[in-house]
Amino acid sequence: MTMLGNKPLAGLERLEYERSIVEHYTQAFGWRSVVNVVWPLVGWLTVVWGYRADRLPLLAAIPAAAVFLQAFYMPVHESVHRTISAGRTQWAWLDRAVGSFGAWMLYMSFAEHRHIHLLHHTHTNDEGDPDLLNAKGTPRDIAVRVTLGALLFPIVPILAVIPGGTRLLPGAILQRLGAAAAFRPAEIRRAAALVTWSHLALLAAGTLVGFGVEVWLLFYLAHWLGRFFLSLVFGWLPHHPHGEVGRYRDTRVFTFPGSTFLIRGHDHHLLHHLWPTVPHYKLRRLWNEIGPHLAQQGARIEGRAARQLGIEPQ
Repeated sequence: MTMLGNKPLAGLERLEYERSIVEHYTQAFGWRSVVNVVWPLVGWLTVVWGYRADRLPLLAAIPAAAVFLQAFYMPVHESVHRTISAGRTQWAWLDRAVGSFGAWMLYMSFAEHRHIHLLHHTHTNDEGDPDLLNAKGTPRDIAVRVTLGALLFPIVPILAVIPGGTRLLPGAILQRLGAAAAFRPAEIRRAAALVTWSHLALLAAGTLVGFGVEVWLLFYLAHWLGRFFLSLVFGWLPHHPHGEVGRYRDTRVFTFPGSTFLIRGHDHHLLHHLWPTVPHYKLRRLWNEIGPHLAQQGARIEGRAARQLGIEPQ
């Protein structure tokens, strides 16, 4: 890395410098993300086949299924920011197709996730950030929230259509559901409900025709195990302790041995918030080029990344 002058850039000069570095990272068609929605499906189906063929024990199949299911999130996330089409209007349908399929595999509505995720980018760490409901706190807090989510997902929609049914839920849970709903307009809630009911139908039908283990353990349970991992490495770790706002401080670059592979580039999460149209698999290369500039801007840089620049964590 080469350092800039001692004086940080400011104003238009700063923006033009950043644009000159970042622009060529955003223009290529995102074929890698298309591949990234295919191999998790192949992997998950292979796990199911291995279990049904008695070639993979259930206790190994469940975590293996979780690994493949959580991998659907990266193409979903890229679709939200339209990095597959690289902003080309004629290919916007592919962003939606990849995002919708990957989100469905994660028990999510793509329309809902896109709405919530863009709110997170706009209001990172302030009272308008919906991610604070799930990502702020400790890893133990996140584990409790994910466990409650897994228990409530098949129950709450049914109670909601029974007159007075939701009164059976504890007040704290009702308050939390209300807080989450406040971030979702009616059309987004309808889109999420369609996905939820389609999954409930799949769980019921799979159980009735003899695929209960597959739909409940290799799909449903494995999904929630994967979601716990995603909540940790994409929600909690990059933003912890969720205490600062500002262009260079609301998230961070935090690297450690193996972090780029483990978090798929989002150990450089600050770069994603600064330039969300850069695909996740290009973030480390961008960091190698623009890291010194970010340090001069007072960005949050911690772990190995700080040592790489020869600075104290900041």
